[in-house]
Amino acid sequence: MGTGQTVPDNAMNDRFRVEQMLAEYERAQDVGHHTDTVIHEITAIVWGANTLLLGFILEVDCRSDNQKLVLVAALLGFLMSAYVPLVMHWTKKGQQVAYKICRDIEDELPLAHRLNNRIRDAYPKWKPGQKAVWALTIFFLVAWFYVAVHAWSCLHVCRA
Repeated sequence: MGTGQTVPDNAMNDRFRVEQMLAEYERAQDVGHHTDTVIHEITAIVWGANTLLLGFILEVDCRSDNQKLVLVAALLGFLMSAYVPLVMHWTKKGQQVAYKICRDIEDELPLAHRLNNRIRDAYPKWKPGQKAVWALTIFFLVAWFYVAVHAWSCLHVCRA
């Protein structure tokens, strides 16, 4: 302190503890935000690739020898589509831990706004974002299954 007064050891320890908790809070927030970024980027890449790949496959004639490639593309599209909810599930586990740490720190420190506690209270318990990802993933899985069945039938019906 600038007045020449010494700070008691317990006040220094308290200040250090608060600074340490705020640093941990900031890191936990970063982990939570990074998780959402990872999910959004993977989802955008995979859904964009699926849409593009489906568009190319629509151009393949049933009598074409490329139906074998359509089967491979359908398998690839199916696996990529299944990957999105898996990544979401794995990364959300870490995010839940990070945000739980934030809420614990908010409960322990005299923070006025308690952001993570307020978000948790306000966010719908039925998790609409995750439900939307699952709905669109199921749509892509069904589309890729249909493409595979159609390609398989083209290979066998057109060859007979």
